[in-house]
Amino acid sequence: MKHSLIAGLVIAVVGLSADSAWAGGKVDIPAVITKADAEKILGVPVKDAQGGNKEGKDGFYDSEWSYEGVKGGKTLVFDFLIGPPGLAATMFSVLPPGGGKSTKVEGFGDKAIFYHDKTGLDMMNILKGDTLITIGIHGIPAAAALEHEKAAARKILGRL
Repeated sequence: MKHSLIAGLVIAVVGLSADSAWAGGKVDIPAVITKADAEKILGVPVKDAQGGNKEGKDGFYDSEWSYEGVKGGKTLVFDFLIGPPGLAATMFSVLPPGGGKSTKVEGFGDKAIFYHDKTGLDMMNILKGDTLITIGIHGIPAAAALEHEKAAARKILGRL
């Protein structure tokens, strides 16, 4: 009887820990990268964040947001996706779109790459477990975009 009680308690604690970790993994991008952060990154005043957070079945969560400069055509975009096992890795494996050239970025998640896409965004994609983080910047030099994306990625990854 005592062993059953202890086993039940251990299972309950492990279950609570798993639920807490899962809930803590969801990131609301505008709460992490604020409008003031976006203005600093882009170097111009920006409009309020546009986008939303969506939840679905099987643990799916997507926080997709953008900040657009009020002038100069500058944009900062984010997509934070948690999917069922294997989805994020599959999506990461086909990046960049169209098989373009990318550069590995060390020290972020399990894997990270940086590339310039056909829409004009300089993109950083980070795979960490079942999470795919995309950060894109349009309107500033690529080297500066990468440094800003790394800083934003550190803030986002710090919330996981």
